[in-house]
Order: sequence, then structure tokens, then C-alpha cells
Amino acid sequence: MALEPLFPAEENNEVSWYTSGLAGIASGGIKVVEGAFSLGAELIDLGFDTNSAANVEMFFDKLNPLEEYAEQSGIGKLTQALVQIGVPGTAGFKLGSKLAKKYFDAKKAGLLVSAGSKNITRQKQIADKLNKQTGYARFGVGAVGGAAGEAFVADVEEIGSFGDMFDRGPTQLDSDVLEGGREDATRKLMNRLKFGSESLLITPFAAGVGKGVKALSTRGKDLAFSNYKLERFLGKFAQAFTPEGALTKEVFGSQKVMEGFRSADVNRATELVRKLDTNISKAFPQMQTALDRSLTKKEKDIFLKEINELMFDGDLTKLTDPKKLDAFVKTLKDKGVDKEVIDSIAATVDEARNTVSNLIKTTNNYNSKELKDILQERIKGLTENTYKIFETTPVLGVFGRYRPTDDTMVEAIDFFRQQIAGTNKDKAFKLDSDTYYEEAKNIVERIIEDGIKAKKTGRGLADPNYVSKTLTDLPGGKFVDEIIERTGAPPQVIKKLLGEMKDPRYSMFNAITELSGIARSSAMFKEMFDTNAAVQAQGGRGSFWDSIEAAKAATNNQAKIVKVDNALAGMSEFKAGKASNPLGGMFTTADTAEALKRMNGITEGFLTAAVRGREGASAAEKGTSFLYRNLLLFPKATAQLAKTVLSIPTHLRNIISAGAFAGANGILFEGFMNPKLLGDSFRKGWQISGVGNLKNTRFADENFEKAYRELLELGVVNSQVQIGDLKNLMRDVNFGDSIMDLDKIVNPMLNKLKKIPAYLQGKYVAEDDFWKITNYFVELNRRQDALIKDGIRRGVKVDPNNAEFLAKLKTETADIVKNTVPNYNFVGDFVRTARALPVGNFMSFPSEMLRTTTNIGSQALKEMRHSKKTIGTNIAPWVLDAATGTMVKNDNPFYRIGATRISGMAFTLGAVPAMLVEGSKALYNVSKDELDALRQFVPEWSRNSTLIPMRDEKTGELKYVDFSHSNAYDVVAKPFRTLLNEMTSASKDGDTILRGFTEGIEEASKELAAPFLDESIWTEAALDLTTRGGRTREGKVLYTDQTPAGDVAQIRFRHLLEALLPQYKPYIRIAQAATGKPNKLGEVLALDDQIAGIAGFRPTKVDPLKAMGFKISQYQTGIRNARREFTGGFFGLLRGGPINPNDIVTRFYESNKARFNVQKEMYKNINAAETLGVNSNSLRQTFQDRQLTTKTFNNLKRGQYEPYFPSDDIRQRFREIAKNLGTFDVYKEALPYLTMMKKQMRYLNLADTFDIDLDDFSLETVQTPNLPTTPLPTNVQPNITNQAQVVDPNTNLTSNEMALLSPEEQIIRERLRRT
Repeated sequence: MALEPLFPAEENNEVSWYTSGLAGIASGGIKVVEGAFSLGAELIDLGFDTNSAANVEMFFDKLNPLEEYAEQSGIGKLTQALVQIGVPGTAGFKLGSKLAKKYFDAKKAGLLVSAGSKNITRQKQIADKLNKQTGYARFGVGAVGGAAGEAFVADVEEIGSFGDMFDRGPTQLDSDVLEGGREDATRKLMNRLKFGSESLLITPFAAGVGKGVKALSTRGKDLAFSNYKLERFLGKFAQAFTPEGALTKEVFGSQKVMEGFRSADVNRATELVRKLDTNISKAFPQMQTALDRSLTKKEKDIFLKEINELMFDGDLTKLTDPKKLDAFVKTLKDKGVDKEVIDSIAATVDEARNTVSNLIKTTNNYNSKELKDILQERIKGLTENTYKIFETTPVLGVFGRYRPTDDTMVEAIDFFRQQIAGTNKDKAFKLDSDTYYEEAKNIVERIIEDGIKAKKTGRGLADPNYVSKTLTDLPGGKFVDEIIERTGAPPQVIKKLLGEMKDPRYSMFNAITELSGIARSSAMFKEMFDTNAAVQAQGGRGSFWDSIEAAKAATNNQAKIVKVDNALAGMSEFKAGKASNPLGGMFTTADTAEALKRMNGITEGFLTAAVRGREGASAAEKGTSFLYRNLLLFPKATAQLAKTVLSIPTHLRNIISAGAFAGANGILFEGFMNPKLLGDSFRKGWQISGVGNLKNTRFADENFEKAYRELLELGVVNSQVQIGDLKNLMRDVNFGDSIMDLDKIVNPMLNKLKKIPAYLQGKYVAEDDFWKITNYFVELNRRQDALIKDGIRRGVKVDPNNAEFLAKLKTETADIVKNTVPNYNFVGDFVRTARALPVGNFMSFPSEMLRTTTNIGSQALKEMRHSKKTIGTNIAPWVLDAATGTMVKNDNPFYRIGATRISGMAFTLGAVPAMLVEGSKALYNVSKDELDALRQFVPEWSRNSTLIPMRDEKTGELKYVDFSHSNAYDVVAKPFRTLLNEMTSASKDGDTILRGFTEGIEEASKELAAPFLDESIWTEAALDLTTRGGRTREGKVLYTDQTPAGDVAQIRFRHLLEALLPQYKPYIRIAQAATGKPNKLGEVLALDDQIAGIAGFRPTKVDPLKAMGFKISQYQTGIRNARREFTGGFFGLLRGGPINPNDIVTRFYESNKARFNVQKEMYKNINAAETLGVNSNSLRQTFQDRQLTTKTFNNLKRGQYEPYFPSDDIRQRFREIAKNLGTFDVYKEALPYLTMMKKQMRYLNLADTFDIDLDDFSLETVQTPNLPTTPLPTNVQPNITNQAQVVDPNTNLTSNEMALLSPEEQIIRERLRRT
């Protein structure tokens, strides 16, 4: 079965896209030869007035049968044009550069001859100057040579120039064939000259872009320290889009290792808390049964405190004291707790203690007892002073705020009333009075407010000692300070105010996560220090230096230098002097410091900080920030949450589409070669990810839990891109770190629903983890097998169980997965920050798709590259060795993996969409014409999508599935598909290749930018009701000016609510289909179609007649806008200012050109509707129903263009303007030329191009336009000539005007000329 054309506009072509592309390459090569011969023939025609160029063209037409295949697709035309331009242009550039080099070499040689003279210094200076100039001169001469080479291009007029694209300018080509051999040869040679001359301007630009790309790829971070401002700017600009940002790969790697370990630690803490919570929940009922009564709160608190003390008592670097553990176990037995629960609690306590001990031991590299003491003190402080105020994150600063009990508030207020009385020395003060109540209440409220802020803005846990700062210079401040100094904690009354807890679950989680931050940061600093020293020892720049002088020298004095201690002071709890930080006292660049601070949450980017509310902001800024967050970003986050995490259909699409990542890496192909490996990897992915576990617990087995933590450490899992975007967006609007915080908005009566968002969030991540884990284990095993086989080939034994070998292999495998599968941890700063804009939905995903797709290709090439220098390609199975000149087998041990990977990428990106479309066409008997016609009536966002056509078995009507919505790689393929679609469409319309290419680049750029710049879900809904005035982007009318106000309010509310709700309509459609109940349109839906929609494959019915109503609305708008090109707009003629006749002619031309394109699109729509079975009478009636005449419909159907001509009202307005300005009515002077242009326009066909030359109607030199030879009305016989018109002294008119103007118009024109 032939592959389906990838590019929709080509679906009527019989030749496939890949055949056409290959034919284009071969045909382009033949045309290079044709260009040389045709150039010679044109020179002969110029000299001898012959027609030999036409004969040469006919000869090569017969010689080159591939041209026909090449020109049947956009990709064929593009490759053919590129070869035609590239081969002679490159040859000319090289020849010019070579000649320039010889010249300058000879000039320098002349200097060297006299090197012994007294003027040797002067000659050396001249030689140095010449060396600098030689590069520029060689390039300049090369550019001229390239332009000369382009004179050999055969299809100059078909390719076109930029002058053609803009329909004006000195390089616009003359496409009017002349009769005389010499005249036509002159025209062709001038076209070659114009075509080649454009390269003189394009070559420097292209060279500059190429040089910039090369600099980025070869010099990378070094650009930031260049002596040239442009290069520094380029380096800084690129940093915003790379995962590393301003960091070197070494520093970035250390940062990511730390993040991986911290994620594993948090995961460990979470699992331990879950186990302890489960067992405590089991223990309480058993204790109550033994006591035959309910436990009091005090008894529960004592029990929790005992666990807390057991877990964190004594030296935390050692395991739990066995004696204390035995005593605790005995206590539980005495209280009636069964053995299974006791053993589980004891095991959990031991595991938590062991985790804390191991984290402290990670700091052994420092050999610092002081550091260990600091860490133990910190942990004990956390476990003894955990407060509810720090565990509660308010939403919008209101919902879910921490609030003490009334009794606690009264007690705290009374405490501060006494402090105020003491400060005032008020001996008469009594507690039963109201004295000092308001002042004391304000102090208490301030403590609570500052406590909430301390958690919100701080890193990790907030320190309750912030109370000292809050009470500075306030009554009671000194007393509180003394208590804190003496006991390490605030007074008991303030502890109660903050919500003191002794819950071992909080203590365990807080202790492990806080200690993890300190321990892992210290390890990261140590690794950064060691790596930096190794880089600098090998002559590299590094990122940290011992002195400012060394830093400035290393950065070429082009960077601001800061001290590490000052810049990164907030990164860890230990500071220089208190603990040994190897980077302490060193220096780094401000950019590196800022990047590290952002990555570690110390500071934020400008936009994020402004949105979240920066410290020290004014009241106006805070108000603006509040409104922006809550009117734009809050609903944006809510909408994204609803449409993804809370929507079951999205979960199904998520797990299905993520399978493409395995396909593109050749993972699925491994199933053909090693089905057991793929099956085992699938099973591990399913079990370790927990995607199939319907309970809230992730793991059913301890081994799975350990495996998941290892993958967290490696950075493979828990990096789902959309969830990463969503979490950070939620932080921006103060949602909190978890989607669980949404439940604070929910009424407490709905407590059972609280866990649903968190559960679904976990599943959304697990669905992504499933494929990443599968990829990881396939990669790990196939690379291990490849290394073992390579060892056997080389006679070297490879031990797969060697710890060092396995650790290195796991790290390499994890790096491959992280770089070839979307991973939120590698999203650049710019894209991360852009989430705070009201545009774009999940920008990180398309960004990651572009990065990882490129990386798949580069990884495959790396795996296929031969280790030694070769002649020719170095990625073939057999290569030509450069040293021996013999064919040798490629020695890359991973060659098969690379070949499988590149095959998987080609199959997933190209073959899969093509096979689905072609198979469906065959199954449902859909022709290429029908599919092409169908595209005219799909929504704008699907015009360049991969459409899978289907046909209703009962009615025969066409339906389609937009596969692009479920194809993760469509974001990469779509821009290229769009580019070639535009080129093919332009070719069909008779436009030049360059115009099609330029328009294609524009449309492709829009497709590429759409995920980043399109309106977000919420913004789109809001704009529908505001700027679009009750109309959706697709043109659907929500309400009109006549809709009752009450209905408008209801429609607006429902429209906004729809944007914030999870997807529910698929379930409604399934219910309607299952019961046979018609929908709002009276249609009975097919059940199988609606079930398929749950997974993202719901067929959409195409109704051309209904869609024609929207098309007509667009047509009418387009016609109005085209008319405004003459009357209004930026270049409008009726604004009242002075104009000249040529302005009127130009705007008339532009207005009709725009009108022609609008009518052309409607002509296509009518033809497409008829192809899909709609009869002309129905279409004609639809046009009449929308106030369009039968004549208009008939003209559009026939492809006859109806020109625009100014009305009497517009003519009157010109007269008024002239009168107001006190000038002559220039419209009268332009009128004859408008009339002539209109007459020529009547011969235009909507199937062709707008073939009107504006220069023919210039008032300076009027030339007779070339009117079509057929069909012409019998009463019109134009005198077709290309000579400038001469005014007859007898009539005062030109021959043009005598032939084409009516007697009345001739009188007007003669009078104007005389005036």
C-alpha cells in the first residue's frame, strides 16, 4: 500500500510526497545543466535575434521526465528549486572566494619578498591589516560569485523573486513573453540579473544567521563573555530557552542530581507518613476496645508524643534505642494493640530513624562534628515545635486560612493586655475590664498574619522565632525574646496561638524533608566544587573562582562578579563559618548566582515575582497583582486543572499519546526483536508507576517503592510536563504546592471529595511515569546487552553485576530518557515564566517536544557514528576507513540501537499518520478529491491537521477524526506540513515558488507559535464575551443586541462556567446515543462514535451546507474589509488629507486584489461543497437566505471575478475633500485608469492568480495592459502592445484611451489633460 501524502493540499496528486521529493532532487540536478545551456542560448538569441532558447527548453522537457513528478507536490518543488539555486550558487561562491584568496595571498607575498627592508614593522602592520580584511573581502567576492552562479538557474520566473512577492520593486520579474527573439532574450537575461542580484542582499543575512547558529552550537556559554555585544546578546538570548540557562552543564547536572535525591527523600517521607497514619488509625480503635471506652484527646496526644519521642530521641546518627523500643512495644501490647500493627509501627519508626541517620551521614564528606550537631539541633527543634499555622496554605489569602480557637485568641489577647499594662506601668489594670483590648488584639492578629506570610514566602519550614521580629519595639517583645533565648521556643501562650502539634506524622515529614534540603544541598555544593576544580585543571573556564581577579580574567571582564556566600546565602540553613561549605569564600558570575537562586526557590523571575507579589511593593502594585492573579491567572489555572487532571477523557488520551514517546525511540520495535524484554519492561512500568492501582496507595510491594525512589533519584519519573506547569501556575495564584489545596474552597460538608483532585493528579503523573519507566528499562537492558556483546567482540569481559558499571549505565540510561522524553525539569526559564501570561496553555509541553525530538535524532546519530575518521558517511553499517581506504564494519557498540531509534522516529512521525489516513480512505472508499474538499469545512485549527476520513454507513456522509489532537509529535510535524501545504496551494494557484515558500514560512511560524501565543482556555472564553461581542473565535453567535438582558447574563455565565468545568459532554453524548435520544440539533448519535470520543477519537460530522453559513459570513466580512482598503484603514483615501491620482490607482488595485482573494476562497468552498454532494440549488438558496444575489452566486460558481468600483457616494466624498483642500479633484484624473483596470479585471478567473500589473496603470507612463486572448467579447478588440503610449496632438488622447474609454470618459480625460 502506498504511503498517504503527508501534506493535505497534495491529496489530489497521484505521486506520493517522498517520490516527488526525490524526483525534485534529481530534476534539480538536470535543471542546473539546462540553466547553463539556456543561458548560452539566450545570449545567442540576443545577438542573432533567434529563438534557440525555446528549442533548448523543449529539448530538456523531453530529457527530464522527473520534472513532472517533482512539480506534483510542495516538497518536490522545494527540493527542485533548492538544488537549482544551491549548486550553481555554491559553486560561484567558492570560485569567487578562491579567486579573492589568491589575490590577497599574492599581495601578501609581495610584502614578504621585501621582509628584510628597514620598513619591516610597517610592512607587518599592513600584512596584519590585510589578514583582517581578507576574510571580509573573500566573503564579498564570494557573494558576487554566488549571485553570478544563480544566473544559471533555469526556472527563474517559476521560482520568482522578492519583487514578485511584493508586486513591485526593481527586482520584480517580467513574465510577459515577447514576440521577437532578441526582445524576449533581453527580458529573460534581465530576469536572471534581477534574480541573482537579490542574493547579494540575502547572502549576508543567511551567512549571519548561519554564523550565529554555528556560534551557539560550538561556543555555547562562551558567547556570554565575548568582546562583541551582539555575540553576548545572542548568548544571553539563547540561555532563556535552554534547560541550563546561565549555568554550565556541570553545575546544572549537580543541581539536577540534588533535586533527584530530594524528590526521593520527599517520596520516602510521604510513604512513611502514610504507613504510620494507617497504623495509628488501626491502633486507636483497638485501644478503645481494650479500654471499653473512647480515647480522650489527651490520651491520643500522649500516644502520639510517645511515638514522636521514640523516633527522635538521643543521637540521631544512630538507630532507635532497642530498650526504649521494647518498652514502647510492651506499652502497646498492654493497651490492646495487636502484634501486626505494633510490628508495623515499630518498623516505620525504625525506617524513619534510619532515613534521618543516612541523611546526616551524607555530610560526612565535611568531617565536621559542628555541622552534625547543627543538623541534630535543627531536627529536634522541628519535631518539638511543629505548628498548624505553617501547615496550612490559604487560597487567595482567604479560603482555608489558619485560625486559632476562640479560647486561644482570648488567652493570647489577655497575655498581651498584661504586657501592655506592664509597659505602661498601669497598676490599676484588671483582666475583667476592656482596657487595652483593641491594641492587644492587633498584636495577636499581626502575629498570625506574619506567620502565614512566613510560610508563604520562606523556603521549607518557617521558623516560629519570627515572632521576635514581629514584636520588635512592641509591648511584650523583650519578654518573648527572653523566653525564646532560654527555651528555644516562644512562650506557651504563643505556641498555642500558632497551633503547636506533637503529631509524629508531621514531625517525621518535616524532619526528613527539611534535613534533606540541608544534606542534599551540602552534597550538591561539594560536587559542584569538585567538578569545577576538575574542569579548571583541564584548562576550562569553570563557574567558581578563588578571587575576583581570577573571575574577571576567566570571564574576559564581561561579567558582573559576586561572592558566593552573599549571593546564595538563603540556599541552605547553614552559613559560611557555621558549617564547611566548599564554595564559601569563592566568586561566581551574577548570572550563575541568579540562576542557582531561581532553581532553588530563593528568588523568582521578574514576572513571577510581580504576579505573586514582591516584597516592598506599593499598595497600587499589590492591588494590580491581586486583580491579575485572581481575574486572569486563577481562572486560567482552574480551567487547565478542569480540562486535564479532573477530566477522565484526558487521562485516557494522556496514556495513549504518551506511547508515541516509546515509538519514536524505537522502544516498541524492540518487541519484534525481543518481545520478552518489552513485556517485562511494560510490566515494571505498570507496577512501579502505580497506574493500575485503583487505591490511593501507589505501591503494592516494597520493591516497587524502592525502585520508584531510585528512578526519582535518577530524575526519570515525577516530571510530567503539564502537571509541572499547573503546579507552578497554582503557586503563582497562591493555590499551594498541591492540587489538594483546592479542597479549601469546597464546603466542609463535601469532605469525602477532598482526595479526588490529589488522586487524579497522582494518576495523571503515573500515566506519564508508566511510559518513562518502560523506556528506561528497555534502554537499560538493550544498552547492557550491546556492551556485553561488544566486550566479547573485543575480547574484554564485561561484568553486568559490577556496581560501578551498573551505576554508570543507569545514569547514562536515565540521561537518555530525560533528554528524549518530555521532562518538566528541563524546561527553559523563558517558557516557565511565560506560564504567568494570560495566553498559552501548557507551554512547557510543545517546548519539550521540540527539544526532545531534536535530541532523539542527535542521540540516534551519536549511537550510529563510527569511532574513527572515515571517507564519506560515518553512520552507515559499513564505512570507508580514512586511514586504510578499506571498507570496515561500523564499530559503534550501540549501532543497532541507533538504527532502531531513527527508524522508530521516522515511523512514528511519518508512517503512522500516513498509514492511518490511507487505511481509512481505503476502508471507507474516500477519494482524494473528497478529502481535499472536506478540509475546506473543518475548523481553522484542523486545516493542517492529520485527518482520518470516515463515512457514515447509512447516509454516506463524510466524517473525520483529527488525529493531530492525539498525536504528541504533531506539534513538531505540523509546521513543516503547513509550509509544504502552502507551497502546493500556491503552485496550484499559479503563484511563484518563492511566494508560496514565504507564505508557508509565515503560516508555519504561526503554527509553531500557537501553543505559546494562542488565547488560554479562560482568556478565550472571556474575549468571546468582550472584544468579540458575544461571538466565538469560530464565528458562533452566543447572543445578539436583540437578546433579552436576562438571557445575555445567563449565556455569559454559562459560557464562562463551561471553560472552568471538567469535560462532561462526552458522557452526555454517550447517554444520548445509548438511549437514542436526539441532541439539540435533532441528530441521533452513533454510540460507537461517542465511546471512541472518550479516548480522543470521536468522528466529527461534516455538514457543508450548514458550514456554508459561516463561510458566507466570513465572505461578507472579507468583502467589506477589502473595500476598506480603498476607503479607510491606514492607507485610506477618504481621511481628508491631500492625495495624488496614483494613490487612488494603487488603493483601487490593492482593494481589488484583496477582494479577489476573498472571492477565490468562496469559489473553492462552493466547488468543495459540490464535491461532497451538495447540489447547486441548495447552495444558491443558502446564499439568498443571507442576502447574496443569484448573480453573485452564479459568478462565484463559474469562477468569474466581480471587481469593486467606487460608488457615487465615494466620488462625492472625493469632491468634498478637494473642495475643502482648495485643490483639483484628483479622482477625476484617476477615473479613466480605474475604468481601464476594471475592464481588464473582468477577464480574471478565480481559478487563477490576480494577474494585474499595477505599473501598467501608472499615470506617469501608461502602458497598455495585456488582456487575455480568450475568451473576449466580440465587440472588444484591444490593441495589445507593450510600447509606451504617445498622446495624439489632434485628440489629446493616447491610442490606449481611444480604444478602451467610452466617448464620455474620453471627453473627461481630454479635459483633465488640457487642465
